[in-house]
Amino acid sequence: MPTTPRGVITPTEAQELNDNWTDLRKGANDRAAGQSDNRSSWYSIQDLKDYIALVEDENPDATGIRFYLGVETTKEDPKGLTTIFIIPTEEIEGENKDIATATGLDRGTNGVPPGAPYPQ
Repeated sequence: MPTTPRGVITPTEAQELNDNWTDLRKGANDRAAGQSDNRSSWYSIQDLKDYIALVEDENPDATGIRFYLGVETTKEDPKGLTTIFIIPTEEIEGENKDIATATGLDRGTNGVPPGAPYPQ
């Protein structure tokens, strides 16, 4: 039996977090993007496992992963959609600090459509 990770939430708690984001952030994000902004990123379990293996190989002192919100922009769509990217961390003097020189992970798949709420 696997160990239950810290921070596990119930489906009800996930719905509440989604609803809070919708109430407090969706309007501002959509206005900034000039369209219905992306609100989720999907990564395969295999890609996440492979990324963790890469992090451990390239950064033996890594202790965790931090998730950041970002915005993808192109010449065709300079406002862009929100994305979530991942950077490994290491513990330094009791704090989890980003490994700024480490390889990150992005390019998750947007929600369908990008603005679709939880659950999809």
